Amino acid sequence: MATTLRRQLAPLHAAQCGAGFAKRLACFTGIAITSVVCIQLSVAQVTTEIRRTLTVTSTEPLALDVEVPSGDLQILYGREGQVSISGVAKASADAKLDDNFFPAVLTIEQEGNHLTIRHVPSPAYSEDGIRVLYRIDVPYRTQVTTRVNRGKQNISGILGPVKAVAGNGDIKAWYISKGVQAEVDHGNLDLQVIGEHVEAKTGNGNISCGRVAQGVSAETGAGDITLMVVGPSTATVKKGSGRIDVGGARGSFVGSTDEGDLHVRAIPHDDWQLNSVSGNIRVELPAAAKFELDATTDSGNVHVDREDIAKPDAAVPHLHQQVNGGGKHIEAHTNAGTIVIR
Repeated sequence: MATTLRRQLAPLHAAQCGAGFAKRLACFTGIAITSVVCIQLSVAQVTTEIRRTLTVTSTEPLALDVEVPSGDLQILYGREGQVSISGVAKASADAKLDDNFFPAVLTIEQEGNHLTIRHVPSPAYSEDGIRVLYRIDVPYRTQVTTRVNRGKQNISGILGPVKAVAGNGDIKAWYISKGVQAEVDHGNLDLQVIGEHVEAKTGNGNISCGRVAQGVSAETGAGDITLMVVGPSTATVKKGSGRIDVGGARGSFVGSTDEGDLHVRAIPHDDWQLNSVSGNIRVELPAAAKFELDATTDSGNVHVDREDIAKPDAAVPHLHQQVNGGGKHIEAHTNAGTIVIR
């Protein structure tokens, strides 16, 4: 009889247990949803924005000066006759940030078509946990001067010229009709499709330049340099194993490395001077190219992989020869590397 009673009560007990589980599940679900909402509210509380639009005249270029101690900066083509400034700041949960942040740190001064934008840290906000992004949309006829101590810069689609300086961070400038000067203590430079001469310098980082008809002056303390389709140019790696890679040199070229390799592949439109302290030098030219070769290595060897140049003795450290009747002078020298002519 006891067994029969237990069997009769089992469905009721299961139902009660199921109801209890459902209540607990609903409770836990409510807590989870509440937590998500709280997290979302927390995120919203540590983000603030600013937007400003200024009117400028279209009859003369805009001169834009920007200074940001820490943060990312974008300067892009927008529309004629106006400048749009937007800023977004995001902070970690333990950093103070509210809607008074930008009014406290951002200064915008306009005198006709001269616009100065400065971010000056405020004692009311410790910016260690705050990340700032500024985007400035400008007319095409804009010349730019920037200084960012720590952060990335991206400048694109304007007349220029552009002068961009950074302490620690990368600089990218694309589609600038006039010249570009870019200098960074520690970071990479990426400069593409520039209408006039480029000056690129980094204390530690890589430099990449392409489609610069007026040529490039590139220097890195330690890093790689890549030049593609450039006019008269110089490239210097001051120390370390950084390499120089050049394709489509359309004018004179002077390249120098420390321990790194130097590779040039192009038609010689003008004289080349190639030097590496202890790296290898490789020169690739079309089969019908006319040039005068002067290759010297102090403790390495000269290797020729062409049908129009007599193969030198393996022990010969110097090769001087006119190829296909002679032409532009190509001088290559390395103290302790190999020179390859293809």
